[in-house]
Amino acid sequence: MRAGGRRVPELSALELAQACGGRVIRGSDQVRLTSYDIDTRRLGENSAFFALLGERTDGHRFLGEARANGAAVAIVQHVPDLDDAPETLIQVEDTTAALFECGRAMRQRFDQATFIAITGSNGKTTTKELLAEGLSADFKVHRTSGNFNNHLGVPLTLLACPDGMDFIVLELGMSHSGEIAALTEMADPDIGIITNVRAVHLENFASLEDIAAAKGELFALMRDDAITVVNRDDGHVRVQAARHVGPQVTYGHDDDVDLKLEQLDNKFVPGAALSVRHGDQTLDLQLQIGGGHAALNALAALAGIAAAGGSLERAIGRIEQLRASDGRGRVHDLRRNIRVVDDSYNASPSALASVLETLRASDPRGRRVLVTGDMLELGPLEVALHREVGRLAGASSIGMVIAVGNLSRATAEAARMAGVGEVHHFADSEQASKAITELLSDGDLIVVKGSRGIRMEKVVDRLVEHLAVAEVES
Repeated sequence: MRAGGRRVPELSALELAQACGGRVIRGSDQVRLTSYDIDTRRLGENSAFFALLGERTDGHRFLGEARANGAAVAIVQHVPDLDDAPETLIQVEDTTAALFECGRAMRQRFDQATFIAITGSNGKTTTKELLAEGLSADFKVHRTSGNFNNHLGVPLTLLACPDGMDFIVLELGMSHSGEIAALTEMADPDIGIITNVRAVHLENFASLEDIAAAKGELFALMRDDAITVVNRDDGHVRVQAARHVGPQVTYGHDDDVDLKLEQLDNKFVPGAALSVRHGDQTLDLQLQIGGGHAALNALAALAGIAAAGGSLERAIGRIEQLRASDGRGRVHDLRRNIRVVDDSYNASPSALASVLETLRASDPRGRRVLVTGDMLELGPLEVALHREVGRLAGASSIGMVIAVGNLSRATAEAARMAGVGEVHHFADSEQASKAITELLSDGDLIVVKGSRGIRMEKVVDRLVEHLAVAEVES
C-alpha cells in the first residue's frame, strides 16, 4: 500500500523484522523498503509482502507473484520451497500478528503527529473523508484509504504514512467485541469520534447496548488527556462518553453543545446543506454529497476539526469541494432525465431509513424509486428489519421498489402491503441489472442500496452503461 505522490519512510529489512518480532532468515537485512502490502497486485519496487495465512487462502502460495511484482522482502511463517520467492525472507510465528505489531511500531514512529480515530455504525468513512479534507486546508494529513479499517487495514495505513504529517486520520471498523479495543491500543488516538450506534452486525451481538459497548471501547481506552467528540443526539454514544474522563467536544441539536445543527436541507442534488452554530458564529455548508445522513457526517467532521484546533471556515471551503465517491452517494445524471444515486457500497436499516427520508423530501420529475438489496449480518431480526424497509417505502411516497436477494422478499411483500404502486423482486443483482432499464420511466430518481455481498453496484453499472451517463455538476 502506497501513499500516492508522497514519500513513505524507508525501513531496512532488519528494522522491519524488529518491528514485527521476526528475524531475517535469508538475504540481506539491509535491503531498503518503501511500501508494504498483503495483496500482490498492489506491490511495487522495493516492497514487502506479508504472506498471511487465512482460512481460505495461504499467502505463501503467492510468493512468486510477489517477487515478480517488485517485492524485495516477504514476511513468512514457514520457509517456502519456491525458488522464485523474494530474495530476503523474514520469518515470524504469525504473519497476521506481525502485521499488527508493525502497525504498533509505526504509531510510535509518528508520535509527533496528532492521531484522530473514527468509528461508528454508519457514516464513519464519509466522516473520515470530510474531516481529513477539511484539515488539509491548513495541515498535512494522512488518512485511511477507502475502508482499510480492520486489524489488517489500520496497520497498512500506518505503514503507508509519509513522514512529516501533522494529522493521521484513522477509521476503525469492527464486527465483534474487542476489535475496537485492539485498534485503539494500536492507534493511541489524541481525538476519538463515535458517529452513532445502529442495528448492524446483530448476528454477532445480543443487543444495541452490546454494539454500543463494543464501539465505546474507543472512548474507554483513550488517554485521559485525549479528546472525545460526542454525538449528543445519540443516546448510546452519550452513555459511552461517560467511559472517558477527559475533555469533550459535543455536537447535535441541543442548545448547549459546542456545535449545534440549526438547519438542514435534506436533498440529493446538488447535495445536502446545513447551518451550524459554533460559539458566536453561524457556519453554512453546501455539500456535494446528498442526504441528511451526509449532513450529520459533516457535522461530526466539523466537531473533529474543532477538537483538533483547525479553522472551521477554511475547512468548510475544502469540505464543500469534496464529491461523493462511487458507492457512497455519487449521483449520475442519465438520459431521459433519469437520476441515479449510487449508495450501493453497504446498507443497514438506519441507513435505508435515512435514504427514504431524503427520497421523500425530493421532488423528481418522475417517480421516487428504491432499489434495495439484502442487508446482511442482522441475526434473528433480519426478516423483521427487511419488512420494515418495505413499510417505510410505503410511507415515503415511493413509486417503485425493486428488491434484490432472498431476504428482500420480505421487503417486497411489505412494500406491496404498504401501497407501493409497483414492486419487483429479483433473486440477485445480476437478474435485477438485466431488467432494470425496462422498468424505469422518464424523470425517475433512483437510489441503489444494499450490503456489499449482494453486489448492487452491478445495477448502477448497467444503468450507466445503457443510459449514457454524464456526471452531475453542482
